[in-house]
Amino acid sequence: MARVEVLLATDGSESAKKAEMAALKITKSYNIRMAALFVAQVKSEDESEKIIRYGEQVLDGVVEDGKTMGVEVQKILKVGSPAETILNVAKSLNVHTIVVGSEGKKGLKRVLLGSVAENVVRNAECTVLVAR
Repeated sequence: MARVEVLLATDGSESAKKAEMAALKITKSYNIRMAALFVAQVKSEDESEKIIRYGEQVLDGVVEDGKTMGVEVQKILKVGSPAETILNVAKSLNVHTIVVGSEGKKGLKRVLLGSVAENVVRNAECTVLVAR
C-alpha cells in the first residue's frame, strides 16, 4: 500500500460522516493522500458476510463523496478489533493524521469519547483528529 497522510476510520455512523467531511477537506486543502478504513468486527460467521458487505457500501460512499470534492480515496477493509486495527493500519502506512468520529455506530455514549476513539487517541503514534 502507498503511504497516506490522512487515514479516516469510519463505521458509517453520523459521527463518522462528520469525520469524513473533515478528512476530505484536509486532504483537498493540502493536496495529500487519503485512505478510508472500515473495520468489520465479526462476532460470528453468520454475520460476517453482512458486515463486510455493509463496510464495502460505507467505503464506496466515502469514495463517491471524495470524487465529488476532487479527492481520490484509497479503500481499506479489515476484519478485527476496531481500535487495534486502526492503530496497526496507521502505523503500517506511516500515517500523519488519523481522523475518527467521537462516537461509533453502537450509540453508546461516554462522557467525552466513544471507546474506539478514546483508545485511538490514547495509543496512536501520530496526530488524531476527533470529529464531533
